[in-house]
Amino acid sequence: MTTALTDRAAVLAAATKAVAARAAVLDEQGADVRTDLAGLGAAGLFDAALSDTGLPDVVGLIDEVATESLTVAFSTWAHVMALTYLGQGSPQLREVHLDALRTGARIGVTAMATGLKQVAGLGQVPVVARPHGDGLRVSGPIRWASNLFDDAVIVLPARDESGTSFVVAIDAAAPGVVVAPPPTLMALGATVSSSLRLEDVVVRRAQIISADLATFVAGIRPAFLLAQTAFCVGVTRAALAGAGRAEGVLADPFADDLTALSEQAGALRHRLYGFAGDPARAGIAELIRLRLDAASTALAATRLESTLVGGAGYAHGNSANRRFREAAFLPVQSPSEGQLRWELSRYE
Repeated sequence: MTTALTDRAAVLAAATKAVAARAAVLDEQGADVRTDLAGLGAAGLFDAALSDTGLPDVVGLIDEVATESLTVAFSTWAHVMALTYLGQGSPQLREVHLDALRTGARIGVTAMATGLKQVAGLGQVPVVARPHGDGLRVSGPIRWASNLFDDAVIVLPARDESGTSFVVAIDAAAPGVVVAPPPTLMALGATVSSSLRLEDVVVRRAQIISADLATFVAGIRPAFLLAQTAFCVGVTRAALAGAGRAEGVLADPFADDLTALSEQAGALRHRLYGFAGDPARAGIAELIRLRLDAASTALAATRLESTLVGGAGYAHGNSANRRFREAAFLPVQSPSEGQLRWELSRYE
């Protein structure tokens, strides 16, 4: 291992330890993830999102963080994707936003779910754009997004009457951005997830990242799916480690289940890092299947851990309890299991 790799591993280990120290606080006390993201940014761990060859490091970051907190890993994914999108923007947009997001001083929001659905053929983007000077005015709803802090940067799709679909960046504090109060969630409350609506929000020309949504989505989707797979893989590893600590005759009947899931998880992780190192060699169907398999394995692993932990797992504050509740979100995480299964059926 080279010195650079050794140094990064040490930095990542220290940052992950800091995430672990706050995992229960995030789950129990209504805190939010900004402290955790700022720590990851200060350690330089978001820089990889701006590198053409940084995807393996992005995947490694999210995977490791998810072993301690799926909540933080989920917000890290949203932040890293927003940073990736903004890295493709105009020089003015990059100058305004990149340093603050790269260091975690500001937080990024990916609100691209409806854009991915439109490209897949599952309906139109509901945010409508109208010409305004050399830019746009945008209005419409965003049904769900995370990291919706007051000073966040939101990347979202919009479409105009001519059929052109855009990717734009706006400030959460911009006039006309109305964020609904976050609902009380079973888990992941610290991600500050909610809905919002846009009411005639001004988008200057420099804030338009792309005027070709389909091409943009095709370019970012491998990283998008692989980074989501990473947090599935990370929480799976943590759950299987917890399950493996169970002892006694009541744990013995589950030995084969633990072995089979561990082998399955290892194979998924191997595929994840193989594709991250060379995403061009994976077809979109392979990436969708990997994402689906990783999520279903995470659910199975957290269920097994909960079963083996027993009654203690019903107590808030128990890490198995937290992982079980966090992982329950994976089937509805956009793109949902239903959307992914529908898309995959088109390739089969």
